[in-house]
Amino acid sequence: MAKQRKRKRTLRNRRRWEEMMGNRRWEDLNKDCLVEVLSRVGIESLLMNISLVCKSWYQASLDPNCWKDLNFHDLSSSPILRPPYNSPFYDNFNIFNHDHDLANAFIKFVVDRSQRSATNLVLAGFFTQQALEYVSQECPDLKWLQVPGEFIFGEQGKQLSNLIGRWGNLELLSIEICYYLDKILTPISSHCHKFLLLCCHDIRISDEDAMAIVKLEHTIKYMRISSCHLSRDNLVMILKRCRGLEILVVSHCHGFDVNDEILKLASHIKTFDYKGSHA
Repeated sequence: MAKQRKRKRTLRNRRRWEEMMGNRRWEDLNKDCLVEVLSRVGIESLLMNISLVCKSWYQASLDPNCWKDLNFHDLSSSPILRPPYNSPFYDNFNIFNHDHDLANAFIKFVVDRSQRSATNLVLAGFFTQQALEYVSQECPDLKWLQVPGEFIFGEQGKQLSNLIGRWGNLELLSIEICYYLDKILTPISSHCHKFLLLCCHDIRISDEDAMAIVKLEHTIKYMRISSCHLSRDNLVMILKRCRGLEILVVSHCHGFDVNDEILKLASHIKTFDYKGSHA
């Protein structure tokens, strides 16, 4: 059955690309253009589909530029977070059933394809502490890091605060449902001097978290805080200290009302969005 599904999938891929390409030969495509396209398809397609189209496409898929954006979250086994289709990936790679050795081997395999050139990383719940350690060493040029809630709940989530400072070129952090935000942000303020953008979702921002945020004041330009608890005092502190902010979104938060005083403090910010927020 697995071989039949693979054969059918190969035929579908061929027909799809034949329709797109007409009479042109796939191997005649400019490699740089092909790599640019393949860099956008994601890990699953690179492993399960592209390599089956033809030899030249497989060879192009090995280019490190195809592996700069490593979104492991798309491979999550969570019925809520997984992509809305029945993917053959889950039949062929049993990495989501608490098999840590297999998960480590798979993550290492994917990261190695990037040849230390990955710039975007989205973590997932099946990451182990060993895998996170490996990624922190083998992705030295990382600029964008997204940390979903499913990752935060494991022990590896706490380990992130010890490793995030290794990414000196980090520019963006997107994080949700985190109970130790201050411990993650503190090394960023010390080691990531190019940091520009912070996105927080569904987090109760404590006084300690807010203090860690304002320590980013020298570099941060964009901040999005959505569906979080943020006290009025902490919002005021952020507005007073982070004078370089160009965009501040505090939408659908609770803990403060926006009045004339708040608007005056935010007057230096080009875009201040507080839609849906309330005390």
